[in-house]
Amino acid sequence: MREIRSTSEVAPGILFVEGPASNWTVFHGDGAVELVDCGYPADRPLVEASIRAAGAEPADLRRILITHGHSDHLGSSRELAVRHGAAVQTAAAELPNVRREVTEQVTVADLLPSVLKRGTVRWAVEAIRAGGLGDVGVPSATAFDGDTLELSTGHRLHVVATPGHTSGHACLFEPDARVLITGDVVVTGHALLRESGELQQLPAFFHHDVAAAAASARSLDLCDTAIVLPGHGPLLRL
Repeated sequence: MREIRSTSEVAPGILFVEGPASNWTVFHGDGAVELVDCGYPADRPLVEASIRAAGAEPADLRRILITHGHSDHLGSSRELAVRHGAAVQTAAAELPNVRREVTEQVTVADLLPSVLKRGTVRWAVEAIRAGGLGDVGVPSATAFDGDTLELSTGHRLHVVATPGHTSGHACLFEPDARVLITGDVVVTGHALLRESGELQQLPAFFHHDVAAAAASARSLDLCDTAIVLPGHGPLLRL
């Protein structure tokens, strides 16, 4: 049974959700909801439950902002968009991946060199069961409308380009609460990582361009950040 690991209201109108395998963030306010990422296809009921936990309704969903087009972050967006009439947006450079005009996604072949490492097979099986190999592309997705996104909830987000994990991977920074949503450029944990609770990168085979991913991780400026909300693992207060 898939379950939410934890929820944390990190600032007014910002609910961080640590999902079964990946995380998402619920922005709510002014009678509206906007999401950043939304888990695997199988996580759709949990995403809707987390919206209700924030005191809103799934019908209030206006937009889903995607940090990158991997199945564990994009997966439930198409069904959520259809059910609730929400728009799906991502960075312009990530649109081909989100629309599945190209596929920058870890494959079974990529996992073979690590198949004997503890946890790899179990993680792969759970990812497949959650819909990780399904068709999750969103042909109707559009590009972010600028480098600063004004949310219908009253929040605003600055887009930070961090290519490498995928070609158009982006982080999102909320300046008022000093919250940085990092997607997968850096994380604080994962089933295939030994450590948890510290900023680190995912194993190299997850990255479309390993060198660029490392450069993006190094380039992140955390001086103005108080809270890191990663795509995997628990939140980190700096």
